[in-house]
Amino acid sequence: MDRDKEYNQAFTAMARRHERIIFSACFFYASKELPFEDLRQEVLISLFKAYRHFRGQSSESTWVYKVAINTCLFSLRRLTPKFRTLSLEEIGAFGLQSDSTHEYREKLEWLHEMISGLNPMEKALILMWLDELTYDEIANNMGIPRNTVASRLHRIKEKLSSRKEV
Repeated sequence: MDRDKEYNQAFTAMARRHERIIFSACFFYASKELPFEDLRQEVLISLFKAYRHFRGQSSESTWVYKVAINTCLFSLRRLTPKFRTLSLEEIGAFGLQSDSTHEYREKLEWLHEMISGLNPMEKALILMWLDELTYDEIANNMGIPRNTVASRLHRIKEKLSSRKEV
């Protein structure tokens, strides 16, 4: 009984430490067919089941990224090939601070729109880059060579910068 309680407490603490990673992955993969809260719950369940097997061979945040993105990608595979992204209003309780400015919200909506237009692999790469992971960390998370990360991110940035900015 104590072992389960300790596991639950340790998992809860880990999930709170990495809630930004979990939120980002779920937010940018959410769609009408795959609502944000459903996706978030799937990620948390996957993390909970896998947490006892975390061996510390990578950083905890790297492991959380892998589980969250893989869960999102797996959930996407179960859907039909057509996806529609959600606006911030459709997601509902988005969690923006009450002191957020209108300009910040517009930029966030623009970023969401731009990232939503990317394919799942591109989304994963740009999300990790936006969270300031190094190319080596991204390569480790995605299981691809560092140079591949660099060239793909360069192409993604070019694609995004060619679109209208806020």
